[in-house]
Amino acid sequence: MMASSGISQKPARGTLRQVNITTFTYTAPRGYKGGDTFAIYGSGEGPYGSGRSVITVNATIQ
Repeated sequence: MMASSGISQKPARGTLRQVNITTFTYTAPRGYKGGDTFAIYGSGEGPYGSGRSVITVNATIQ
């Protein structure tokens, strides 16, 4: 079960918003084309242990 989540690294170009514990919304700047990177994390407990995971997203805006 996920206990918490958040933003580990903000995007360099766009905005990243946490909607709830499992949902994030990324918005690129108007007219921007190119790459952006951000990272989110989730932590919690499962039947065999607990921990924290980080996911890094490398997006290409076209």
